[in-house]
Amino acid sequence: MKAVKLGLTKSSIDFFKHEAEKYNTNYQTMIRNLIDKYASKYA
Repeated sequence: MKAVKLGLTKSSIDFFKHEAEKYNTNYQTMIRNLIDKYASKYA
């Protein structure tokens, strides 16, 4: 895995933190999974 820095708005981070809490997971993992799925679909 290669690390990159990604700037997100506070509202986006707050959204993912809230969703991650509901599903007892890490918000960074949720964001990574979302980006991976998007990239796979449109590759």
